Amino acid sequence: MPRLWAKTVTYDSISVGDQLPILAKWETEETIAGFNSLLHPGDEPKSSTPSAAGQASVPALSAYVLELLEKGFPIASILADGSSLAIESLHPVHAGDVITLTGRVVDKRQEGDRRVVACQVVVENQDGQTVAEALAGICLP
Repeated sequence: MPRLWAKTVTYDSISVGDQLPILAKWETEETIAGFNSLLHPGDEPKSSTPSAAGQASVPALSAYVLELLEKGFPIASILADGSSLAIESLHPVHAGDVITLTGRVVDKRQEGDRRVVACQVVVENQDGQTVAEALAGICLP
């Protein structure tokens, strides 16, 4: 199972089971606060919100998933009409956590004139706990 690489990947070169590159991120108070300030400019996060102080938000995790996808696919394909991303947060990510994102191709199909590659992405913390899962559909020319 080869690893996908954005500079060389084509629809014809992809097979179900191919792996995305691996991405690791170290969460700090600063990275979490930075994402939270983008979501709530000028507001202090409230501890009962999903983007609570000291916890990475779903949009932050989505940004990491997109960064991983960009390593495997051309950005134009990720942003193409018909491409999609769904992410589910399962457990909080805290400052000090190291999260690792891995992914693989789970489907490849023709939808009318679109050629779609579906990828499953798993986000794990340093303890091996799955903290989020994502499903992405990438439209390739």
